[in-house]
Amino acid sequence: MTFRITPHRQYELGQARSQARYAQGAVLQEQMSTGFRINRPSDDPSGQKVVLDQSALIQQFTTQLSSIDTARSTLSNAQTQVQDAQQLIVKAKDIALQARQSTEPSELDVFSQQLDSILDQLSDIANSKSNGQYLFSGTQIGTAPFTGVETGQAAYQGSSQPAQITLPGHPEIKTYYTGTEVFQPSTSGALAISGNTGMASGAGTSSGAATTTLLIQHTATTYDGTSGIQPGTDSAGGDTVLGAMGTHTLTIDDTSGDGSSGTVSLNGGPPVSYSNSDSNLLITGPHGEQVYVDTQAITAGFYGTVDLASQGTLSIDGGQTQIPIDFSNDQVLTGTSPAVVQHFDTTALKTTGTLTVASAASADVFQSIVNLKETIENARNLSPADLDKAYDRNLNNLDAAGDHLLSVIGDQSVDLEHLDTLQSRIQALQLNAQTLLGNTQSTDYATAVTQLQEQQNLLQFTFQTLTTMNSINILDFL
Repeated sequence: MTFRITPHRQYELGQARSQARYAQGAVLQEQMSTGFRINRPSDDPSGQKVVLDQSALIQQFTTQLSSIDTARSTLSNAQTQVQDAQQLIVKAKDIALQARQSTEPSELDVFSQQLDSILDQLSDIANSKSNGQYLFSGTQIGTAPFTGVETGQAAYQGSSQPAQITLPGHPEIKTYYTGTEVFQPSTSGALAISGNTGMASGAGTSSGAATTTLLIQHTATTYDGTSGIQPGTDSAGGDTVLGAMGTHTLTIDDTSGDGSSGTVSLNGGPPVSYSNSDSNLLITGPHGEQVYVDTQAITAGFYGTVDLASQGTLSIDGGQTQIPIDFSNDQVLTGTSPAVVQHFDTTALKTTGTLTVASAASADVFQSIVNLKETIENARNLSPADLDKAYDRNLNNLDAAGDHLLSVIGDQSVDLEHLDTLQSRIQALQLNAQTLLGNTQSTDYATAVTQLQEQQNLLQFTFQTLTTMNSINILDFL
């Protein structure tokens, strides 16, 4: 049987090709006019998923950057207020030095009035706001933190917990400090301890006014379970984690199934690839804590978390005397030069470090001004010798209060620096997402123009073919 393509069928095929070329050209024209290569899911299903994912990421990063801007504004305003408070303490100390040398009642009365003014200003500072929210009420940002400052009966009304900005995968940063941690530091034998190791003042009463340097060192790490992971060769001197079993955890994923390779992470931090040839692999956690591990004997197919325990020592004499950490609420260290007895709470100790430890002020910021005012007025009719000792105590309290405020300013500066670093990191991630989105979604005009010209040429060729087919004359029948 012989099949013949009729002229009618040839016209149908030509018309179908023309319509296809026209449709493809229309799509290209739409891409060029909108600037988007993907205008509907059917244009590129896999590309549309990338567009949706990256658009969601960009929105998430935008929200995080907005939160960082708000946190920076709040923290900067709070730091300015604390700086002003610290300058008032400097002014009060100057008043104390002048009043100590004066016996003229009128001059002493002027000094007392100046201290009243300082208390008024401190009250304004302590109850200051940013964007309608109290800066020093912790999480209770709608509650005025202090009452009675002007009368010398300061009472804190805010939260005991600071408000923090929390972004997924990043350390928490304090934005709204509590009024007590800024203006009423712990007293009565407590210790003022720098850093964020988890070290705190112990249950006992410390003695000795000297400032010491507390050296917290790591000695050994052990791992629970049957994962096969072991301390690395630099573990003893290089690990920075501390704590009882379970304080820190490793997550191990033997992706090879035979123990030869996989990933391991510390405390939910970024996973690090390992192989069975690694005897000293450094793993860093989300807050900078680190451990060195030996992955040569990872159990085949192991997947899960592994608790670890890390021991260490404490020293306040430069390492000459090292006391094993017992992770109790009242570990006592004794120093002979200078002579001090310091009580530490090591229950929440998590990392190593070198900390500055000093006896806390015997009065809070407000009370240091009130005590000085009472000394200047000498309402108890102290003897000259006792009055002189009272001035010494006042000056010590003012020094301690001023140093504490400087410490708070330092902590705020560190937090502001962390915010800047965090902002730069998120901006970089956002730029990467925007680039990927643009590469996936945006029209490549050079390619689109070339393809459109190609479609137009093919369309013209199809039209010309149809025209030729339609040009029939008598010679075609001869």
